[in-house]
Amino acid sequence: MKECLKTSLRNAWDKIRLAVILFLDKGLLQYAGALAFNTVLAIVPLVALFVAIARGFGYGSIVESAVQRILASQPDAASYIIQFANSYLTNARSSAIIGFGVLVMLYSVIGLINNIETVFNNIWSVKQSRGITRRVMSYLSMFFMVPVTIVVVSGINLAVNSFISQSDFFGFLAPLLQLLIKLIPVIVITVVFVIVFVHVPNTRVSVKHAIVPALLAAIFMELLQRAYVYGQVFLSSYNAIYGSLAALPLFMLWVQFSWYIVLFFAMLCHTSQHRDYYALSGTVDSISQNDRALLSAAVVGLICRGFGEGKDHYTATMLQKETGMPLRLVTETLDRLCEVKILEEKQQPDSSEPTYAPFEDIANITLAKLLTKLGDFGKTIDYNTMMNKMNPEVVERINLIRDTFLSGLSEVKISDLLTRDDKQS
Repeated sequence: MKECLKTSLRNAWDKIRLAVILFLDKGLLQYAGALAFNTVLAIVPLVALFVAIARGFGYGSIVESAVQRILASQPDAASYIIQFANSYLTNARSSAIIGFGVLVMLYSVIGLINNIETVFNNIWSVKQSRGITRRVMSYLSMFFMVPVTIVVVSGINLAVNSFISQSDFFGFLAPLLQLLIKLIPVIVITVVFVIVFVHVPNTRVSVKHAIVPALLAAIFMELLQRAYVYGQVFLSSYNAIYGSLAALPLFMLWVQFSWYIVLFFAMLCHTSQHRDYYALSGTVDSISQNDRALLSAAVVGLICRGFGEGKDHYTATMLQKETGMPLRLVTETLDRLCEVKILEEKQQPDSSEPTYAPFEDIANITLAKLLTKLGDFGKTIDYNTMMNKMNPEVVERINLIRDTFLSGLSEVKISDLLTRDDKQS
């Protein structure tokens, strides 16, 4: 039991340590600052949009009360936001340029959501964003679900409080039930973070790896609120300097620290799911180009041979097991092979991971073609500039030797490169 606990604590520490390293390496501190700025720009039209949707169902005041509860530590900022949102809606209805106002509102809100998705994709190392149709559907569903969720949660709170106050039977349980009611916001925020961590990145995220980071994020958000309230005494200098405008810099500070929390625990969700991916990271970074080329040939050879035998469901995990190489190295190799059009990535309905298949007929994929495409991968300097700096005769001899070398490999098919007993060796 003690050994099991030690192992669990060690694993948890490894994930947190890795999350901290990646949080700094990926520049998420700077991303948090950018998102804080985007949030301040979009918060008024965003609240106005939610209030407008809620008012359509007759529950606009509930959304306004929810904003005040969320920003309970900053009542001045909450009042300003609600006041500006109401003014925004009033002017939008009466203004002759209502269409322009709506476009500005949607641009601010969609810009924020798009930036959030970009940052989350960066956390998960996702290179391809969602298509425009999926984005529109996701945004529309969020715009309608947020105010509906606020109304439902407020209704549950009101019903439970009313039931407790009117029922003598549950009188002795009132303190416990009151505590549970106070925990409802934390539970709701946890559920929201789980949804965000799972659905915002354009990749498959395991719910079980998102629950603990989401709960910790909700707890730290609550602690941030309390720390802000207790820290008002130390922040009184802001009031002396800025006067009635003190709410703005304090609100921006709160938003930025909130984004620190969200992005860090999103990274913790990533490291929890992909801890093995970063195993032997130092070894992976020091792999020579020659060894990377050999691994590329082995990976393409396995896929081509399997494809020829009717097996077209190779994933990175399957290739990692067959090659015995670190998962991160295999994944990087597959990404590069897809970029040079040797392989292509596919999504299979029966697989949680993307699968990889040859980009063209396996009979056309030779060792010479593989090495040529890998050698040409990446940015190159201007050809004319390079030629002016080098001896033309030497360049001609190098190209001749290279062409002779590759011509000798043009008959070697990748599918025939590996022996049949590679799997057993």
